[in-house]
Amino acid sequence: MANSDNKIIFGGPIITINQNQPLVEAVGMRGEKIVSIGSLEDVKQAMGEKCTLIDLKGNTLLPGFTDCHMHPMSYINHLLNPDLTDVKSLIELQSHLKDESKKRNEDEFIIAYNFNEEKFDNAILPNRWDIDKSCPNHPVFILRYDGHIGIANTKALKIAKLDEETIVPEGGEIRKDKNGKLTGVISEKALNLIFSSISIPDDELIKAAAIKASKYLAQRGLTSIHGVINADSRFKEDNRKTDEFSLYQSIQNNLWQDCYTFIETEYPERFIELSNFFIQKGKSDDELKIGGLKLYLDGSFGAKTACMFEPFTDAPEECGFCVIEEEDIYEKMKVAHNNSSQIIIHAIGDKANRLAVDLYKKLLTEFPRNDHRHRIEHASMLTSDVIRDMATYGIIASCQPPFITSEYNWIAKRIGEERCKYTYPMKSIVHAGVVLASGSDCPVEDPSPILGLHALVTRNSFVPKECLSIEEALKSYTINAAYAAFEEKIKGTIEVGKYADLVILDKNPLNSPEDKIREIRVMETIIRGKSVFKISH
Repeated sequence: MANSDNKIIFGGPIITINQNQPLVEAVGMRGEKIVSIGSLEDVKQAMGEKCTLIDLKGNTLLPGFTDCHMHPMSYINHLLNPDLTDVKSLIELQSHLKDESKKRNEDEFIIAYNFNEEKFDNAILPNRWDIDKSCPNHPVFILRYDGHIGIANTKALKIAKLDEETIVPEGGEIRKDKNGKLTGVISEKALNLIFSSISIPDDELIKAAAIKASKYLAQRGLTSIHGVINADSRFKEDNRKTDEFSLYQSIQNNLWQDCYTFIETEYPERFIELSNFFIQKGKSDDELKIGGLKLYLDGSFGAKTACMFEPFTDAPEECGFCVIEEEDIYEKMKVAHNNSSQIIIHAIGDKANRLAVDLYKKLLTEFPRNDHRHRIEHASMLTSDVIRDMATYGIIASCQPPFITSEYNWIAKRIGEERCKYTYPMKSIVHAGVVLASGSDCPVEDPSPILGLHALVTRNSFVPKECLSIEEALKSYTINAAYAAFEEKIKGTIEVGKYADLVILDKNPLNSPEDKIREIRVMETIIRGKSVFKISH
């Protein structure tokens, strides 16, 4: 009788992503680990007779994919609230919100996500009065899909106690019209003024959404994530812990994917406290690990809050801004760095990325440390001098290929053709020897690595000289992703001793036409030897 714990996979292309043994005929798994690879006969001999044989039937096996930048608790929260992805006009928005208000009590907050005014004919953000027309009696807050800017209606502003006299938090915006009245548009660190007035959902609802989220990630072939999780209380206090990290721990057993966590907090001491606690009780193969500290330098292109050297092409009076003072972020960096932790810095604009690299250079000169693997998240605009310095100082570029697909048809309007030449410069990053790790920023983008691979290889013809080969693209979701989390010894390739984190695709991406990559389907996802998603025939 076959031992269900011992399995051999064969019968199709097996791409190991291991340059020393790139293609093999079979893979043997025992429990959570890969224990044999090579020819089918060699693997059978190594595994013994009592094995379950799994025939790929021509499908392709690869290491499981990792999303190197996502917000798991934000994604779960998105699943619990109205989604504005398909809204394409102000009239549609108002109709959508009016329908939603009919399902709620008047004092119940309506928070809606994934709004994108670029789909409107005039591409103009609505204001509070626009929302008031459909929901005058309900507090409403809609958040742009990038998560950096939103609009509150009049009742929401009143509940949050925001008025013309409110002091704007450093690193945030509360916009006013020409008469000095609040427009309801709020961005960056000022967003917390709204969220602190909103209650978190019921525990059972969060648990159900977590299960749904994990299933969706598995359907996309994801076996691990690098999760940005806030450790500060952001939502309205109601005798429960309302920080994201506590909530994540409470639903961790409902999630299949391992999570390498980057803690977001205003208080580095809180990060050190959590980090040391996990080091004391944890092991290198924990399903939840704290890897480093997440810091922000600027905002986004969509919100016009990315920090730029020169004004936005379609907003000549605006250059964006840094959401934190240089001295303040450096002090936080020192705390994490000298605790032997990773640092990841959000930087979008060209000025923000130059500043991020300069801060890392200063830090590593003042406090030299080998193999730090500090990262820049998004790294959207990188001039050649910045890329060169990243290579010199070993700074990882953690980028989001789906941004290219979402922005290629409007980004030139925002930043101009000249600056597009060094926006999302993936080929230049790789050729300079900088490690490129890929993610989605989910829920900002769909967390599908297949869509990410398509964006990396085709770029939708946006600055085509920066297209990657499919081999380079695959590495950014596998071995490079593992390296970016100090996990290259246990993940990222199909090798003996590593976790049996695997994905089966219906087509071989190495042989697929570039314009057809997005059509590749995930047939099965295996996490630590256990099949968690499978398309039944």
